[in-house]
Amino acid sequence: MNYNLQLDKNLTNKFVSYYNTYLEENKDSRILFSFKSENFKIIIYNSYKVMFQGVNGYKEYEKWAKHLNVDLIKPVDESKYNNQYSNKKIIGSDEVGTGDFFGPIVVCAAYITPKDLEKIKELNIQDSKNLSDKQISILGKELIEVISYHVLVLNNEKYNELTYQGYNMNKIKAYLHNHAIKKMVDKHKSFDYVILDQFCEPRNYFEYLKAEKPFKTIQFHTKAESIHKAVAIASIIARYKFLLEMDKLSKKIDITLPFGASASVDAIGKLIFLKYGDEIFDKIAKKNFKNMKRIIT
Repeated sequence: MNYNLQLDKNLTNKFVSYYNTYLEENKDSRILFSFKSENFKIIIYNSYKVMFQGVNGYKEYEKWAKHLNVDLIKPVDESKYNNQYSNKKIIGSDEVGTGDFFGPIVVCAAYITPKDLEKIKELNIQDSKNLSDKQISILGKELIEVISYHVLVLNNEKYNELTYQGYNMNKIKAYLHNHAIKKMVDKHKSFDYVILDQFCEPRNYFEYLKAEKPFKTIQFHTKAESIHKAVAIASIIARYKFLLEMDKLSKKIDITLPFGASASVDAIGKLIFLKYGDEIFDKIAKKNFKNMKRIIT
């Protein structure tokens, strides 16, 4: 397993001095320095990205992550991915934003092959819930450059319109997932399985889509991010896009919008209400959440 850190250029000499005993000859033009011991290998690339490998690779990574005061990425138990989907071409789909009063709902379907996993193995892909938003931002930027995916962003105006029409959250999610999955199925005919992070019973999922033409050959799994990395990657990309949308909305009203639906969200909501009135919430919030009533009363 590989672990990465972005090293400040000014700290490079300190890093090289620390590992000087293990410095090895390097002929790769992409690499500034390479260090190797019996238990680890550390590479500093021209971009000042540092990659830690080997038995004690995580130990060395953890030491420097704490020193640089950056968020630690937890080790991934790769054995959990050894299942019937290993070495298969998978379309994985996941969503974010459904528990947040502010901001849109974002669904992503990602197509992942064994070759893709080989290309991104150094990124230490795992459940997005184990990653900080800063880590999501870094991973998201890299993944969208190398992975085939389709993202749908349901803005707040459309969300509120659908809830006024009687759609519940699960029906909305079913429509979004179905659309994203069909886009990827049309694009990649050679897939083996479609895996969806299960948010309702399969029979209910298809009942929500009875007026549509749903893609039906789906493998439903709870905690699907732990079943195949296609779902974990879809989750990371969806979260990355969600963070970008939240940043846009925050800049639009000149107030940083919080995540979730807690009392602290209500406090920011009241501030927005006093500044802009209630109409602004059509564009920035999910008005059927209980937060809305607490904010305006």
